Amino acid sequence: MTELPEVTFHIYPTDCDMLGHLNHATMLNFLERARWALLEPQINIREWARQPVFSVVRHVDIGYLAQSLPGEDLVVRSGLLAVRRTSYIIKQEVRKVGSSTLVAEASIVFVAVNQKGEPVPVPESWREMLPQWPEPE
Repeated sequence: MTELPEVTFHIYPTDCDMLGHLNHATMLNFLERARWALLEPQINIREWARQPVFSVVRHVDIGYLAQSLPGEDLVVRSGLLAVRRTSYIIKQEVRKVGSSTLVAEASIVFVAVNQKGEPVPVPESWREMLPQWPEPE
């Protein structure tokens, strides 16, 4: 299996909803932070928004498969699933640390846009910057 970057998050009571489960908005935040962790070692974050092409979220598909509770740690794996002409898909999976329990799976579709917000081809360098999600065995 291809090694993908992993980011670990600890769940605090403030991350949870009124029933004591990890709030879905917090999960989306964990996923976004894990995606930034893919880029941070390779780019200057402060200059990212000034580049001629950047990406915007077009669609988020997430499935929740197990509950997550305060005190637990989650690990998020992220990788490039597919690249199309003007869009690309990042796949992410969330598991409980120390367990094989799959908590959530997500696919996020991004569109490459210019400074006017118009779709443009995904830059070739982006295809190499992000780790590839492994092919199913």
